[in-house]
Amino acid sequence: MATSIEDFLMQNVGATEETAEVKFDRFKSPFVVRSLTEDEVSDLRKQATKRVKQKGMLTSEVDTNKFSDLMIAAAVVEPDINNSKLQASWGLSGQPVKMLKRMLRAGEYADLGEKVQELSGFDAEDVDDLAEEVKN
Repeated sequence: MATSIEDFLMQNVGATEETAEVKFDRFKSPFVVRSLTEDEVSDLRKQATKRVKQKGMLTSEVDTNKFSDLMIAAAVVEPDINNSKLQASWGLSGQPVKMLKRMLRAGEYADLGEKVQELSGFDAEDVDDLAEEVKN
């Protein structure tokens, strides 16, 4: 069966963004996260990359923790982690990533991250591969 260019036109492809609710018992409302595109992930990876000097040579190194934090923060739709009232409530004005980490318990934060990765098309093996790729 021959494929048609029509099959790949934007208007003929399913939505690139999906959302999901993640409910934690401590909060009255669920967190809502969205999928990320490869373009967004690439930009976040660049933000988490730093130049380091090793053996007299400059190399690029991705801070995997920062990369993961940026992905999670970029995917959170609700609550609005950039809301000044919410940030003030948690004592971290202008620091949405830190505020999110203060709001959530470690396991909750991990669950949120897993949902973002799932929505963005990573399966468990892909996530391990991505982490290994980012390290190299």
